[in-house]
Amino acid sequence: MPSARGVYRHAMRSLGLAEEIDIVSTGYTQRGGYDGARELLARPRRPMAVFAGADIVAMGVLEACAEAGLSVPGDISVAGYDNTTFASFGPIVLTSVDQAGREIGANAARLLLERITDRNKASVQVTLSPTLIPRRSTAPPAR
Repeated sequence: MPSARGVYRHAMRSLGLAEEIDIVSTGYTQRGGYDGARELLARPRRPMAVFAGADIVAMGVLEACAEAGLSVPGDISVAGYDNTTFASFGPIVLTSVDQAGREIGANAARLLLERITDRNKASVQVTLSPTLIPRRSTAPPAR
């Protein structure tokens, strides 16, 4: 199975774009996002965008950007993952990836009930696609 980094690099090459990626591992908390963003923002080349692995982490990134005097999305774009309710609140509403949580739960419950009813039922693979929910925390890169 290909790694996420490998898939990213392949997609960037196929679009004729630079393969630049910088990953900072943090805790999945607002504080983790804040600390990770401070680390990224202290580097010689500031990123154009930050994609956080969870909306709560992205909230910490937004806090660090504000503290550094950066405009979101004017100076830097920020996006999260989960499309949680709080992503649409606040002065800067967060672009986020919706992972189809309701559909995942509904399918899991349906499949469980089917398996309880018929223990010999064949396994089923369900594929759901995430959806990007663009809001005001992302913009095209400044030229």
